[in-house]
Amino acid sequence: MADIHEFRAQMRRQAEDLASKVMASDPGQRLLALYEQLGERDRLALRMLGWFGSAVVLYFLTIAPLVAHVESAARRLEGERSLLAWLQSHEAEAGSGAPASSARDEPLATVVNSTADQEGLSIRRYEPAGDDGVRLWMEAVSFNALVKWLFVLEGSHGIRASEFTIERQDEPGKVSVRITLRG
Repeated sequence: MADIHEFRAQMRRQAEDLASKVMASDPGQRLLALYEQLGERDRLALRMLGWFGSAVVLYFLTIAPLVAHVESAARRLEGERSLLAWLQSHEAEAGSGAPASSARDEPLATVVNSTADQEGLSIRRYEPAGDDGVRLWMEAVSFNALVKWLFVLEGSHGIRASEFTIERQDEPGKVSVRITLRG
């Protein structure tokens, strides 16, 4: 508790020192002279304007960014909850260990491209990886959509990720990824 009182006292001394330096300067003296020439009502109006300006600055520097951050976190949370609900609704398929349909009529690259399009993912580049694999590169894709897509590939088509490299992007929820799929 003593630390808080010491801190307050130190801050008060620093504010008083700064105010005295400003008032001792030539522009500070001119402003003080102008203020003293004002009538009592004008001084009151000027003080009220100063408090209002301080409140506006305080709002835009602290409260508005906090509100924006909370709203952003709430949107992210809602997206995570919807992904969790989807994963839980498909838990039985994932727990079986066997793909829903291991026999495919289409080539691996065709299945990968069509399912990626269905999930709104764009593949930047892909190349064959052995006889039964394909290597993919994606940039700035939604992490949630990527997880859902990989789940669909494994659960419905028997295609699994054998190698996986993921990098976070500056935009929240976005990643760049390099994946090798086999199946």
